Amino acid sequence: MPDDELFEAVRARVKAGRPTDSTSTLTTPEPASLDTVEDAERTIGFPLPPLLRRLYLEIADGGVGPSRGFSPLNDEELAMVNGYLDYLNAELAPEDPPAPPPGVLFFCDFGGIMWALLDCRHPEGQMWWWDQGDRHKLDLTFPQWMQAWLDGHLTHKYMEARKLQDESWVGPWTNEQP
Repeated sequence: MPDDELFEAVRARVKAGRPTDSTSTLTTPEPASLDTVEDAERTIGFPLPPLLRRLYLEIADGGVGPSRGFSPLNDEELAMVNGYLDYLNAELAPEDPPAPPPGVLFFCDFGGIMWALLDCRHPEGQMWWWDQGDRHKLDLTFPQWMQAWLDGHLTHKYMEARKLQDESWVGPWTNEQP
């Protein structure tokens, strides 16, 4: 499904009162300002995928999508950008899982130390699955991931089945070496 159709399907779901999979009655946040999105992109060092950027700017600053929804950009408690900076600058113990590289964000909390991660180094946003520190690249881009959610397929089992064996944080779209 093209990005415009995915965007309209997400908008319809939000208008129908089902912005996430959660049964919470919390309201969906207001859209992020252009300044907020641009500040986040500068901090991350990569642009957000076009569909995600549009969701933040036109629908809500987080709280939309699978599980409890993707994280807000700069909210005090759950800020994706603050979490990103904290993790990049953390002094990790040898037994800790490695930090994601620049451009990879803890994006959507599935609970139980399971996260969908978004790799902004890829123009459409390569998706990763983090399960208690074990990380796997998925054979899904952000638009494909959102399509799976809208179709009701985006479960833990679904993501487990889409794990790729490539354990590096490096994709074919960069010149970095693992």
